[in-house]
Amino acid sequence: MRVAPRSSLGKLLLAIAAAVCLALVSTTARAQDDDPPAQTGRLSSISGAVSVQPAGSDDWGQAYPNLPLGPGDRLFTDRDGRAEIQVGQTYVRLGPNSDVTFVDSRADAITFGIGQGAVHVRTMGLWPQQSLYVQTPSGSSTVTQQADFRVDVLPDDNAAVFTTYFGNAYVSGAGGLGMNTAQGQALELVGSNPVYPEWLQPSYPDDLDRWSQGRDQQITRATAYRYVSPEMPGAYDLDASGDWEPGTEYGNIWFPRVQAGWQPYHNGHWVNRDPWGWVWVEDESWGYAPFHYGRWVNYRGRWGWIPGPPAARPVYSPALVVFAGGVQAGGVGVSVWFPLGPGEAYRPSYHASQRYVDQVNISNIQESRSVHVQKTYVNVVNVTNVTNVTNITYVNQTTGVTAMRREDMASGRPAAQAAVHVDPQQMQHIQVLARPQAVPTRQASVGAAPAHAVPVAVQRPVLINAKGMMAPAKPNAQPMAPPVKAAPAPRALPGRTVVAPPPGVKMPPPPPGRPVEAVRPGTQPSPQPNSHPVAQPSSPGQPGARPANQPAIAPPAKPPVPPLGRPAPQTVPQPVPQPAPRPAPVPDNRPAVRPPVQPEPQPAPKPAPLPPAQARPAPVPDNRPAVRPPVQPEPKPAPRQEVRPVERPVPPPPPPQARPTPPPPARPNVQPEPKPAPKPATPPKKDNRTEKQKQEDEKKPQP
Repeated sequence: MRVAPRSSLGKLLLAIAAAVCLALVSTTARAQDDDPPAQTGRLSSISGAVSVQPAGSDDWGQAYPNLPLGPGDRLFTDRDGRAEIQVGQTYVRLGPNSDVTFVDSRADAITFGIGQGAVHVRTMGLWPQQSLYVQTPSGSSTVTQQADFRVDVLPDDNAAVFTTYFGNAYVSGAGGLGMNTAQGQALELVGSNPVYPEWLQPSYPDDLDRWSQGRDQQITRATAYRYVSPEMPGAYDLDASGDWEPGTEYGNIWFPRVQAGWQPYHNGHWVNRDPWGWVWVEDESWGYAPFHYGRWVNYRGRWGWIPGPPAARPVYSPALVVFAGGVQAGGVGVSVWFPLGPGEAYRPSYHASQRYVDQVNISNIQESRSVHVQKTYVNVVNVTNVTNVTNITYVNQTTGVTAMRREDMASGRPAAQAAVHVDPQQMQHIQVLARPQAVPTRQASVGAAPAHAVPVAVQRPVLINAKGMMAPAKPNAQPMAPPVKAAPAPRALPGRTVVAPPPGVKMPPPPPGRPVEAVRPGTQPSPQPNSHPVAQPSSPGQPGARPANQPAIAPPAKPPVPPLGRPAPQTVPQPVPQPAPRPAPVPDNRPAVRPPVQPEPQPAPKPAPLPPAQARPAPVPDNRPAVRPPVQPEPKPAPRQEVRPVERPVPPPPPPQARPTPPPPARPNVQPEPKPAPKPATPPKKDNRTEKQKQEDEKKPQP
């Protein structure tokens, strides 16, 4: 047999080793891609009627606070409803009549889709190299840093409006369309392919904007972020419901203000959600962060919650509990669980990579005098993540136990109402289960039906992503090029004013049929009242106080006010003859508006110029028509008292009632009123005295 040369054999071995390494890296990458999202959505606030369509389902159910939202979950707010979704430090506030889908959550991208309605988005921070996408049927908005913006989707107009209040948002669409919107700018996209952009004047803040500002203030004032990571959803709700005790042997502990006998993971119910399976939902308003992050301990007779390190980005878990088997209660099969204690490892019951197992534990265990955080928890999980393990002892194994019949857990019944008593002796020797034995029903997945039918299509909306491609609003959807479909002639949006594009922005030709109000760059059009066809309109109002790092939403600037004493310009029905040039303009003392019944006077011959010594009358308010000679400067008002020459007194103009009603036909509109001529002097009397008499009279003394 012929032996290959050593050089060839070495190359072959190197190739095999490289292939094995590549396969291992590829397998690890796929495993990490298949991991559940580290960031999930929390339905943190609800008012009015709000419905939820879980991922993978066509049914709608009633939404409620603290409901965890994963990729593909869809919300709809009724005409009286609104809701807030929190993902890390990003808050998406839904206005009325809004159809919003939490499309996806990854380490590099958080994606929301809007089929109709309005959302106000406030992001106070993203992960490194992470982007926030808000997709609509017309285009997408991309944010990579702190920003405050709003997106309105108007299905009847086949349009979407992107308004930026703080930061920068990049708006893109089909055909390579891409434009940056800065603070105080609004961009409308009409159609999908082709898509037509149009710059608008931002509207006044409405109820959705003011509510968003109030929520921002509550978050920025929270003191809980001294002890927990700012990435932890629901941490700002802890201030009003508990107290912190720092520096214990377990680190910082938060104690809720609850009634005696309270215990964690007891006042709530289980729901079934992909990709985790069983997810716990706590009833208390503050009951999100302490039940998906950190650990619980019974400290000096009180239950306290221990968060993970504040500097870490916490990884979400559906419920930090241990499921126990081999327990009987009343002769029926029961599901039993209790909370994990300080330093105890969490064992996911769903598929997860080794990297995920380490992160979900390290980011939720606080280093302290009594707890040491390990470098890896994979070995601990692999040893014990099997059924029927009995030689493990947990700190809360006998003090925080809750049990209920499997049928009650499977149907999503409240645990506090359906709880059964378990003998503590049985909890001394339990079997650790990877997952509970209850089989979820539709009730556990969807929940109670909405009060009335949701008025949107069951199919997910079709959206345009940041690359201008089309895909349905669900995770891992295959994008495709949107079909060319010319949109109908756009309509002018109520309460919206079209403005000129920013300097240097190239615009495609506008579609026919839309009226455009040309506005010079840098000018502000007249303010318009806020009006959103989808969201409930509200009367214009001033924005409330905002956080220190967020500017207020300023309404458009008001038009200039005419100078004091000068009425607003009035429209002249037809052109008025221009007066001949004079050394100085003569004030016009006629009324501003002529009686409409009077005939138009005919132009008269040019009047003779005034004598040089003729003094002008005292200035009065200028009531002349708006059309003025462009080359003449504006006369400056002079004092009402003016020194007049003694040798040429000029009588004041006659009072208004003394003027003749019809104007003199011989003078044009712009000429001043004719002034009455001064009375001729009385001729001197004839002197009939003789020369002798005159001399005698002169010699007489003068009186």
